[in-house]
Amino acid sequence: MNREKNAQFIFVCPKQNKFFEGSDFTIFENRGVITDKAGNKTLDAKVKIDQPCPFCGMKHVYHVGELVCPFGG
Repeated sequence: MNREKNAQFIFVCPKQNKFFEGSDFTIFENRGVITDKAGNKTLDAKVKIDQPCPFCGMKHVYHVGELVCPFGG
């Protein structure tokens, strides 16, 4: 039996400066991949958590560049 696993992203509460993991989020204002002058590619989009933050209760919004890549080593 195959089960799909949700990607767990790492977020930081800007009010409490504490880290938490979550998979309940929405990507919006997605402008696609952009390339800077050095040739580095990044996604130009925002992410909002769909559940309240476990530390302050707010639904935070982040630019994807602020997030830690869950696939990095």
